[in-house]
Amino acid sequence: MTSDGWLPRERQLSESDTVLWTVVILSSVFDVVTTIVGTARGLGEGNGVARAFIETYGTPGIGLLKFSALLVVVVAWTRLDDRRATAVLVGFALVSLVVVALNAMTLASL
Repeated sequence: MTSDGWLPRERQLSESDTVLWTVVILSSVFDVVTTIVGTARGLGEGNGVARAFIETYGTPGIGLLKFSALLVVVVAWTRLDDRRATAVLVGFALVSLVVVALNAMTLASL
């Protein structure tokens, strides 16, 4: 993919990228939901950045943080070559899935 200035040329969404974007979006939603449920039940946020967002903006802070992170992923995905763009999606998806699993296990133990 080449670009003219800031805007990238159109990227074809491969089947694997479609699956990865689905995982990224769904795991992000579950991360936000499980974090909100956990903090409502009195659990502390383990991530310092997320904790600062929650302390500053309240419950919507975690959504704001996740939205900001997703914007970074979108920009990286559109600007990088196919291999690196896919690596960004895989990395974000894996981290998000691990966080959701940990959140879910913590909530299940309450």
